[in-house]
Amino acid sequence: MKKKKTQPLVSVIIPCYNYGQYVVEAIDSCLQSSYENFEIIVVNDCSTDPYTNNVLSNLNKPKTYVINHTENKGLPASRNTAIKAAKGKYFLPLDADDTIEPAFIQKTVRVLEKHPNVGFVATGRRHFGTENKIHVPPKYNLYKLLFQNICAVTSLVRKEAWEEVGGFNEKMIDGYEDWAFWISLGEKGWFGRRIDDILFNYRKHGESMITESIKKHDDLVKQIRDNHPELYKPERLAQIKKEWKK
Repeated sequence: MKKKKTQPLVSVIIPCYNYGQYVVEAIDSCLQSSYENFEIIVVNDCSTDPYTNNVLSNLNKPKTYVINHTENKGLPASRNTAIKAAKGKYFLPLDADDTIEPAFIQKTVRVLEKHPNVGFVATGRRHFGTENKIHVPPKYNLYKLLFQNICAVTSLVRKEAWEEVGGFNEKMIDGYEDWAFWISLGEKGWFGRRIDDILFNYRKHGESMITESIKKHDDLVKQIRDNHPELYKPERLAQIKKEWKK
């Protein structure tokens, strides 16, 4: 008798654009997880680097498969592509140059399973590479989130919440798409939780997308506010501030 396949509870999604030198390390960090019921979906966002394309074409890892974009669509679209294909009740966005600790999935799943009204779970993170430091994000607070991105994109997210807000905003190709996504969730009542444990490893190396995003900070913030006009009305801000004064 054939053993019945278990539906994965968690889908790790890894967009990859020209990061072939890092992506296997990202995948391997997931495969070392203490939690076993997951799948890994890598999206090759039409990489132009032959090395990356070779790595992804020859990838042969457990629980892992690759989706190829035929044109470069950007980070938010790559995430949405993977999440649409994901079988998991929860998904974990992981950039191709970052890694997670073995306990990440197990500890964050525990929170979402226990609290069905929580939209996502963030953790503490370690910066490595050209910068070495530890960062524990502040406790989730919607009012603070409206003015500062206090949550890392590598958080375990409830797919139901992603569906309700229509996914990541694919127009935000210049960055801050994760911040915009957390705000969209909060607007719909899907709030976050934080685990203090350092379970996410964020690689710092040279110029990256976040470097370019910071240069466009004012324009990106305006884009976020324009997408959520009701949230940023003075009377609504005052109400949210009062509700989240904790």
